[in-house]
Amino acid sequence: MSEPVTFINGETVVLRPAEPADAEWVYFGKNHPQVRDALFLYFPLTLDQIRNEQQSWSENRETILFTICVKETNLPVGQTALVRWDAVSRAAVFYLAIYKPDQWSKGYGGETVELMCRYAFAELNLNRIQLHVSSENPAAIRAYQKAGFRVEGTLRQAMYHNGRYVDFLVMGLLRQEYHSAEETER
Repeated sequence: MSEPVTFINGETVVLRPAEPADAEWVYFGKNHPQVRDALFLYFPLTLDQIRNEQQSWSENRETILFTICVKETNLPVGQTALVRWDAVSRAAVFYLAIYKPDQWSKGYGGETVELMCRYAFAELNLNRIQLHVSSENPAAIRAYQKAGFRVEGTLRQAMYHNGRYVDFLVMGLLRQEYHSAEETER
């Protein structure tokens, strides 16, 4: 068997290019009740729909998609991406999902945020990364803030979820802020 592919190497996770075979475990994840609830997914997704989505993301020149794997076991647990990558504005929207609930709260999401920020600013020469996150997801908000993201605004009652409307935060991180945070840690 060949050695696993690693594009970005972290302490506990590695990020590798998404592969067509990932569609099967993503299919189970996106249809899992806990994951659906966390990601605000309302409709059942077929395996063919997931395959088409994955293929579309992989072929889209404005999306850079990675599979998140546990370094020790090479177990794929989620996906992360920079979407709507804009070379003129040097900006992108950040995406992260851990599709296996038994792998939540192990620090994989937080480390992935750090790795993606380093990749975006040091390798892609981006100036800005932004994201939207539910105001009711404190673990994600903490992970983003730890990486240096700041709350820039609130999208009031942006999504309907579990019988009520929920606010979403717009968070952003600028290149100069990221470098300041890195230097402070040294």
